Parts: sequence; C-alpha cells; structure tokens
Amino acid sequence: MLKNNIEIDVFQCELNKKIKLEYIGKLKYVGETFGVDGLTDGVTYNVVKDKYGTLKVVDDSGEDYIYDFVNPRPVDNSSKGGIFVIIDDPQEELKRVISFINPD
Repeated sequence: MLKNNIEIDVFQCELNKKIKLEYIGKLKYVGETFGVDGLTDGVTYNVVKDKYGTLKVVDDSGEDYIYDFVNPRPVDNSSKGGIFVIIDDPQEELKRVISFINPD
C-alpha cells in the first residue's frame, strides 16, 4: 500500500482476524434490505481495495465482499437490490468505476 493511502481494519473470517485494507471511500445503500449480513437500506458502507486491486464493500458482516456497484443485490437474485450513492470518494475512484460501468 502507498504511504499516503488510508488503511482500515477489516475482518477476514478465513484468517479469523482483522487485516488492513486500503480505504477507497464510502457508499450509502438505498434499496431493499437483503441477507442477515448483506446490505441494509440507508446504511453507509466503507469501500476498500484488496491486495489484488479489487474494490469491495464492507457489508453488514464486517467483511469485504464484491458487489455490483450499479445494482447491488444478492447473487441468487432473491432481492431486487438497490443503488449505491457516493458519500466519500477522496480520489474519485468510485466515481470512475461507477461511471465506467454505467456511463448514462
């Protein structure tokens, strides 16, 4: 990780401990709440970058997972999901990713 980047502790169940991951920003989820440890309507979530450069959302489980940034929802489509609203994006990385996926 670069020295100027902010890191936050994120729990990893497979390691049974928290590790530091690069903080990218915050997104607010607006939509249908799903899963016991998924996403909850109206809650703001941290976005982190893992060691491979993948952007992930730290969801209600406290762990980082890959979510669709345009229409976050469960993989099994058991919920219609919702949208993310950018709350904090210090390097405009979330804006670039979301506008790349959904240029409209």
